[in-house]
Amino acid sequence: MASTDPNEPVNRGMLDEAVSAILDGIDKLFSRLKGEMDVRFEKVDTQLQEVKVEVSHVKDEINGLKAELSDTPSRREFNELKEKVEEHIQLPH
Repeated sequence: MASTDPNEPVNRGMLDEAVSAILDGIDKLFSRLKGEMDVRFEKVDTQLQEVKVEVSHVKDEINGLKAELSDTPSRREFNELKEKVEEHIQLPH
């Protein structure tokens, strides 16, 4: 605004100029903040993917430990053992 007299009435052109300057400033502020937030969210997404991978590894380890500590044989182990027993017993048909 080129006006130097604070008591001069505001006209439509001056008001439009002020509103335009405010909106331009807000647009620049939001653009900068959006850029900063994009960088932060990208970092968060990367960290989240790393956590998901680690959780997957932990789940695999837990499942492996459960299988090792289980006293119930798997279906495959049961069938293998059953075949060995049947070979030694020679059940009549």
